[in-house]
Amino acid sequence: MPIQSKYSNAQIENVVNLLLETLRQQQANTELSLMCLGNTISHIIHTHVPKDRQQEVAKSFAQVLVDSVAGKSH
Repeated sequence: MPIQSKYSNAQIENVVNLLLETLRQQQANTELSLMCLGNTISHIIHTHVPKDRQQEVAKSFAQVLVDSVAGKSH
């Protein structure tokens, strides 16, 4: 059963498009893009997730990413 998001598809698409446009403007290749996005995710976890939940959130995020690349849905 898919997870229901509290955010609309339009909100998600808008933010993703802004992120991708910034990477395009900076002519970031795949490696640089992944590094920047990874650093952004780490920053968000460190600054917005309680310390005692950071590992759990990071592992959950990583699993969702792996599942997404494998074509699995939650």
